[in-house]
Amino acid sequence: MASVLLLALALAAAQPVEYEREGGTGTLTITPAAKGMKKFGLSTFGANAHTCELGGNIKGTQGTLYDDEPDQAECRITFAQKGDVIEVTKQSQDSCMGVCGARATFEGRYYLPPPACTPSASKAAKDAFLLQYKAKNYQQAYDTLSGWLGECSHLLYWMESDRALNDLALAQYHMNQPAACMETLAKTYAAEMKTMKAVEENLPPADYESYASTAKATFHNLKLCGK
Repeated sequence: MASVLLLALALAAAQPVEYEREGGTGTLTITPAAKGMKKFGLSTFGANAHTCELGGNIKGTQGTLYDDEPDQAECRITFAQKGDVIEVTKQSQDSCMGVCGARATFEGRYYLPPPACTPSASKAAKDAFLLQYKAKNYQQAYDTLSGWLGECSHLLYWMESDRALNDLALAQYHMNQPAACMETLAKTYAAEMKTMKAVEENLPPADYESYASTAKATFHNLKLCGK
């Protein structure tokens, strides 16, 4: 009875661990359960706002869904962990069809975020940059945001990364570094596409709507730094 009680208390105290997919396109949540099992939840998105939401159980490295249909082959998922990274793959393409939108997938590398990249730490870094920038402490603002990007860029969605690059470029502009400003902006998707028309033509409608304001800011900043 005592061992059962201790197990129950341990499970009650177990906290879910959240991993971020490379590129900032989803999360994997893993929670310890009874008898060496774990529960998982995957929430991801792909192009044009297509999404993927699924959950299930993990035994060892093998996962199965809660809601597999009895008359269909199981969607089996492998969770291969190495350090703070979990590689998620599906064992069969056919059996896992239909669990995601047409442009979404749950596969990929999921990272345990470094302390600087947790949501609260990321917000703190961005807030600090804004305060420093408004106070015209441009070098300090640049160092703050650049340091955060250096640690967290692999976990950022490309649109968020482009917004941060624009902020960095503006700090460089105010530091009288036009060449560095142009070099930073050259890393953005908008700069790669060269025109707003090309941006619109090469992005799905929902993605263009989300990115248009960043693209316009990029082209404005390119002109600013190119004077």
